Amino acid sequence: MTKRFRPTFWATVVTLPVLFVLLAFGTWQIQRLEWKNTLIENRATRITNPPIPVAALAGVRDGRVDDAGVALLEYMPVDLRGTYVTAEPMRLMPRIRDGMRGFHVVALFEADAPLGMVLVDRGWAPIDARLGTMRPPTGLVRVEGFLRLFVTPGPFVPSNEPDANNWFFMDEAAMLAASGMPTGVPAGFYVQAGPNASGPTTYPSGAVPKVNLRNSHLEYAVTWYLLALVLAVIFVIFHWRRDET
Repeated sequence: MTKRFRPTFWATVVTLPVLFVLLAFGTWQIQRLEWKNTLIENRATRITNPPIPVAALAGVRDGRVDDAGVALLEYMPVDLRGTYVTAEPMRLMPRIRDGMRGFHVVALFEADAPLGMVLVDRGWAPIDARLGTMRPPTGLVRVEGFLRLFVTPGPFVPSNEPDANNWFFMDEAAMLAASGMPTGVPAGFYVQAGPNASGPTTYPSGAVPKVNLRNSHLEYAVTWYLLALVLAVIFVIFHWRRDET
């Protein structure tokens, strides 16, 4: 008595589309993995580039650099001269560093021409730090940092509370308005201060942007492919029948 593979019609009709979907999901996750790795590599390369010329930054403000060009500038270093505007620092929260709760301190910066007003995220401070003690320095200063873009907050991010000086995401127009500054033409970006902006124990403490992103696409791909393999094995075993002749 021998065994033969004899698939039934309806089992085949149901199984093949499901198998195709599982394989498609696995392949899509592989494509996402390649995209994510490229994105991380590009960001890691940008933070090591020379600073962006101020004229190029001014081009972002006045629209001479399109959206695609601006996206290619994010995470690149900037080196600005100018003065901080005398205004109450803004508190961007909550922000976690090394497992500790805290917030970021945001201030207005009047950069030398031709750039003008930009927001500067001066860095992190622990949650119990007094915001009033972290006013920016006066006079002509140098700000070394990285260009960052404003992003649309996700559905679970709370709304900003300008009256209470509680900010949960960067909003250029709202922050300028809350500071009593004329909005004018928005810069379209802000500056994240780098580690040279303050000492290692001085708050707010700047840092190099984290370029790594959550990247679990390989695990997802393996899961989808394993499910496809299990389904195929079950299908074959179920239809591997004895020859009764």
